[in-house]
Amino acid sequence: MKNTIRYSSLVLCLLSWAIGARAQSWKLTAENIDSAFVVSSQKNQQDAFRPGFHLTPPAGCMGDPNGGIYHDGWYHIFYGLQPFAFHPGAWYWAHTRSKDLLHWEHMENELTPAFELGLDAIGSGSTIINDDGKKLAFYSQGNGAGGMKFWRAEFSNDQFSRWEHPGENPILTLDHHGQQPFDNFWREPNVFSHEGRTFMIACADLFDENYVPVPLFEATNPDLSEWEYQGIFFSVLKHKYRNLEVPEFKRIGDKWLFMASTDAPVDRVNYFLGDFDLDNLTFDITSEGVIDYSGHYYAQETISDDEGNLYLMSWLPGWDREWLPYYMNEPLKNNNQLWNGCFAIPRKLSLSDGRIIQTPVASMKELREEHFTITPKELPVSGPTTAIDIIKDLEGDQLEILVKFNLYNAAFCGMNVLADQEGKGGLAIVWSGDVLNIDGVKVPIEEWAPEDSLELQIFIDKKIVEVFVNGGKYCVSRQLREENVKGKHLALTSLGGTATLLSLEAWKLASIN
Repeated sequence: MKNTIRYSSLVLCLLSWAIGARAQSWKLTAENIDSAFVVSSQKNQQDAFRPGFHLTPPAGCMGDPNGGIYHDGWYHIFYGLQPFAFHPGAWYWAHTRSKDLLHWEHMENELTPAFELGLDAIGSGSTIINDDGKKLAFYSQGNGAGGMKFWRAEFSNDQFSRWEHPGENPILTLDHHGQQPFDNFWREPNVFSHEGRTFMIACADLFDENYVPVPLFEATNPDLSEWEYQGIFFSVLKHKYRNLEVPEFKRIGDKWLFMASTDAPVDRVNYFLGDFDLDNLTFDITSEGVIDYSGHYYAQETISDDEGNLYLMSWLPGWDREWLPYYMNEPLKNNNQLWNGCFAIPRKLSLSDGRIIQTPVASMKELREEHFTITPKELPVSGPTTAIDIIKDLEGDQLEILVKFNLYNAAFCGMNVLADQEGKGGLAIVWSGDVLNIDGVKVPIEEWAPEDSLELQIFIDKKIVEVFVNGGKYCVSRQLREENVKGKHLALTSLGGTATLLSLEAWKLASIN
């Protein structure tokens, strides 16, 4: 009997070693990726900090969302994934789909690099269905000297889970006739159509200029394999935005929406609203703003459905950038050895008074379970230090909270979430009139006037906290360092005078995984 047990153990050990050895090959083939998932899945499921209702990768390190598209009742989203380690590396396009933007089905790992074209990874890009019904993907990736190149792939099935690279590739390089001498790191093509014409914009650099350009190309054939350079679509001064990464251009209401992520001087997703002049191929900006004020929300991607709704997906990176001098990034948040990164809660976008409004996707309400309310009350301060009022009978690390404050004569009021049993630690939300401070991220509440109240919708998911302010006028998404998650308690805070809690209700939320 002992020998049988030892033999079985040896077989299991050898099997585990064999699977692990296969996973050590970092060549991005479907077989190697599947092996990496097998090795990582059990450990990931046991991780106490793995989010319960955010979309997370099956294994490894998640990158940019790409190619969002709606087809036959399914929302599809692709994303860069390095499946073999928790840190960034060569990406392939992982693929998942959903009927409700909440429950996701991970698809086959078939969107791997075109090794026959000399590629060993896949960069960011976009998808489109052309007038002939072909499902196409466009992305950037280098394959040696000459900088980044743009590639065209065709999906070979209705599920968008397999692709081929027919015809001539790459379709665009830095040597394309007529365009400006962009620097080598141009990338991330975004393709869109309007009134029977198809265009492409991209992230581009001109290091010797004081502005950041957005080049525009137009397709000259139905297959979208040939493109003509049309000039600079629009530009911004470089001291405001070092670059305009993963750019995209979509119709929303009676306006056009341009969004891009910039990594300096701050990590942030910015938007511009305006009018697209199809005759002159210009974008006339009428207003601009910030999608999310946190440095933990990046590389946005939208999906338009057949009812005219526009939904936003974005990446919550699992690290801070070491080369940017952020006060809020010390110490850096590179702290999970199993997996890295997740997607923020999908948001529905709408227009109001020339600004973008963001609200959590409606299906989030399906996760609500146990309900909790607090009657209105004052938040008095009796001394020179912050008053902390533990919320009794409510604790958890998967919660939705709707809370409304009035500052009255206090210097600030707010909440601590994921705090210890004394209400300390975790993440602090501090409101002081025209400024809201969430974990060190300061948000200007521009329209606030004395006696105005503040309304917050807060989602807590293990170490991820997302806050929607005043009905989605402002948003902040943050990842806590795991050692700073002190517990599952919540506390009301105030200082300098008496504030008022006008209302509070909360729900414990179920997991999707």
